[in-house]
Amino acid sequence: MTTLVLPPSSQQQHHHNNNHHPQQQDTTVHQQRPETSTTSTNKARSTVVDPLHARYLIAHKLASGGFGDVYAGVRKKDGMQVAIKVVAKKRMRETNSADGKLPLEVVLLRRVAKVKNVIHMLEYFIHNDQLVIVLERPDRCCDLYDFISERPGGLDERLARDFFKQIIQILKDVHACGVLHRDIKDENFLVDMRSGQLYLIDFGSGALLQDGIYTDFEGTSCYAAPEWVTCRRYFGLPQTVWSLGILLYDLVCGDIPFSDDLAIIKCQPPFPSHLSPECIQLIEQCLSIRSSERPSLDQCLQSSWLKFPSSRDLCLSLVPRRRGGHSNNQLKDLHSLSKSTAGCLTSRGNSL
Repeated sequence: MTTLVLPPSSQQQHHHNNNHHPQQQDTTVHQQRPETSTTSTNKARSTVVDPLHARYLIAHKLASGGFGDVYAGVRKKDGMQVAIKVVAKKRMRETNSADGKLPLEVVLLRRVAKVKNVIHMLEYFIHNDQLVIVLERPDRCCDLYDFISERPGGLDERLARDFFKQIIQILKDVHACGVLHRDIKDENFLVDMRSGQLYLIDFGSGALLQDGIYTDFEGTSCYAAPEWVTCRRYFGLPQTVWSLGILLYDLVCGDIPFSDDLAIIKCQPPFPSHLSPECIQLIEQCLSIRSSERPSLDQCLQSSWLKFPSSRDLCLSLVPRRRGGHSNNQLKDLHSLSKSTAGCLTSRGNSL
């Protein structure tokens, strides 16, 4: 079968074969707003109606990974920029819903459709052995991994504090919808280079939020909590807080603290001298070995470090690292980063 998203001249690049004939193809289209469903079936000698190419212009590949591929696209009717995610159906997890059995990622995206600062689904297609999800693609964004990489040694604590507050609020809103993301990391947040707003992406590893124990893990191994490494079991919210500890360390230090399971179990992250004691304390609390000793999201918000002043004005600037957050350093505009990230969704293959 040929891929949905590659133009005809590039079809040979895709790993699927052409064993299916046109009269065997079946495409189901599902729109997010308003929700409608149509199925295109074909009789002998009829041609397939490809709603994806009918509605969207497909551009370059944005990302590629074990999940599949993500392409840049434009909606023909209004020129809206979109991201088109293609997942092999064999990798698609399903769950029961009011509309019957649906892809789990679709169910989760529907649940968070009204959450601010989440990249929303516009519609999805089931096409033979592929799930295709059409998503928003905000302008002038880069992912948080690249944003941090441009700032050796990590972000100024005032900016890191603003970002961390945003992240916690996004997660609180997502959890209120009954959704657990399960892959909180720098690559799964986009930074709006004009406003400093963050956006959460990629619910492909997510699950429905529950109070009980999870015995499967779809996230990123270096963000996994010790209880998963040692027992292959975890509670959803404490695992999320552990990953927030990893992410906060990444924000202020410029890299994650643990690279393998042994380092996770030992849990002895090195702290650079420039970090404030209050920041170190919050990281250590989130990275408590015992999951029951980790703070809740609300308790994180009440930490002494998050009560210091924050600044989003540093978003487009490189400044020396400072403790606490009371300095008034001269800002240096980062025009090259702003220009290079215009119209970019993500630069790495496992971000969507």
